[in-house]
Amino acid sequence: MSHLTAADRGRIETLLQEQYTNKEIAVRLGHSPSTISREKAKGLDGSGIYHAWIAQVAYETNRKRSKQIPKLDHPADTGGCGLRTAVVACLQKGWDPSMVAGRLRKDPEWRDLPVFVCAETIYEWIYTSIWAIAEKLYQYLRLGKKRRTKQKGCSSHRSKILNRVSIHKRPAVVEDKARVGDWEGDSVIHIHKHAINTVNERVSSLVAFTKLTQKTVTLTANAVITKLKCYVAHTITFDNGSEFTQHERMTAILGIDVYFADPYSSWQRGANENSNRQLRAYLPKRSDIRNLTQKELDSIARELNNKPRRRLQWHNATGSLQLACTKPR
Repeated sequence: MSHLTAADRGRIETLLQEQYTNKEIAVRLGHSPSTISREKAKGLDGSGIYHAWIAQVAYETNRKRSKQIPKLDHPADTGGCGLRTAVVACLQKGWDPSMVAGRLRKDPEWRDLPVFVCAETIYEWIYTSIWAIAEKLYQYLRLGKKRRTKQKGCSSHRSKILNRVSIHKRPAVVEDKARVGDWEGDSVIHIHKHAINTVNERVSSLVAFTKLTQKTVTLTANAVITKLKCYVAHTITFDNGSEFTQHERMTAILGIDVYFADPYSSWQRGANENSNRQLRAYLPKRSDIRNLTQKELDSIARELNNKPRRRLQWHNATGSLQLACTKPR
């Protein structure tokens, strides 16, 4: 039912002066008698006479004070079953808000929820809700920051990699994601000069990680070659890190084309940057990975590959898509 307008209040005042009952006024205005009764109570002066202007001032004051309860803080959801419970359960699995929002609409377990939320609503709730802040839900996000921050860009500089081929010469089929086998790669740095080489397939979102004792050109090239030998690979796109200097060796052994993004243009390898941020959730930047085993790193990759992806209609990178990426033995 719509709210009463200022014109409606004027009619109510006139009809009351003409001795109409609440029920008769309700019929004429298309509202319920209880609505008219409550409206009369808001507009009475000291002598018990209804005035439209008094009721209008009361209405506008109440509207300014009113505040919609966030979907995730609704009292009906605090009993242990509902939207908030579902969102928190997914966040605790390490899913980011976009994964949570997308998967809840598809998962049969949560199909009967009365309402759904988008990723931005979840982010906003995590950082503004008193309950969410008290529960420290921000710790389940990839970066685990207490406050939301804006990303800052950097100025570019000339690359020192010889014979590099620019991403702008990469075939259109790669940009269109029209085939399986186009990869992206990068290095995630940790303390004590240890690093992790990361590669991801653009269509399936499949990720693979290799621990490096040092971020050298030889170890990096060996890691990429070893991983991609197991999969269909047509191209790979790197950033401008000096560890990718042996890109011509990768081309010679794997038979793939290697391309390089523009300096400080991480968005050109957005999927890889995304997988790196997810890896940081498990292994923060300043964490010591000297005792980390490759088996443990493979377990992290397997868990990430089982997370729902927007591009895959909230399915994961394993199963049929992973098989499609696997090179026949």
